[in-house]
Amino acid sequence: MTYNQPPPSAPMDPDIPVATAGFEEDYGTTSNSISTAGVPNDPNGRSSTSDKIIGAAAIAGGVAGLVLAGPLVAVVGAVGAGALATQSTKAGDVARASGDVVMSAGERAKKIDEKHHVVDKTKKASKDLYTKAKTFENKHHLGAKAGKSLTSGLKFISNKLKPKDKSDNWEK
Repeated sequence: MTYNQPPPSAPMDPDIPVATAGFEEDYGTTSNSISTAGVPNDPNGRSSTSDKIIGAAAIAGGVAGLVLAGPLVAVVGAVGAGALATQSTKAGDVARASGDVVMSAGERAKKIDEKHHVVDKTKKASKDLYTKAKTFENKHHLGAKAGKSLTSGLKFISNKLKPKDKSDNWEK
C-alpha cells in the first residue's frame, strides 16, 4: 500500500531557510565562532551568543532583581542572567529571549524618540525646571530657611532627649 504525500511547502534547497512548527530565534554569533541552529558550539554546553544579547539579558535580570528585592539582588540578577545567556539550556533560552525583549524595547524607544524627540524635550524641560527652581530659591531663600528650621528642630529634640539630672552620668 502506498500513500500519496503532498509536495513540500518549501523548496528543498539547503540554502533557503524553511519554517518549522517550533520557532527558534537566532541570537547571533561572536566574531570568533560560527553558530549552527540547535547544535551547541562548545562541548561544555555553552553557545556563542552576541555580546548585545548577553548585555541585554543582564539588563533584564538586573531590572527584575531590582523590582523584586532591591539593588543587591539586582546585581546578582544581572550577573546571573548574563551568565545564563551563554548556556545552551532552557534557562539560557529564557535569558536570551529576555535579552531580545530588552533590545526590541530599546529599538522601539529609539524610533519613538526619532519621531517625537522625547529626549530633547525632556532635556529642555529639565533645564527650564532647574532655571525656575534656582530663580525661586534666589528670591525666597527657601533652602536657608529650611536649614535653619531643621537645625533648630534637631536641637530641640536633642535637648529633650538629654538626661535632666547630671548625677546620672555613667562616666565617673
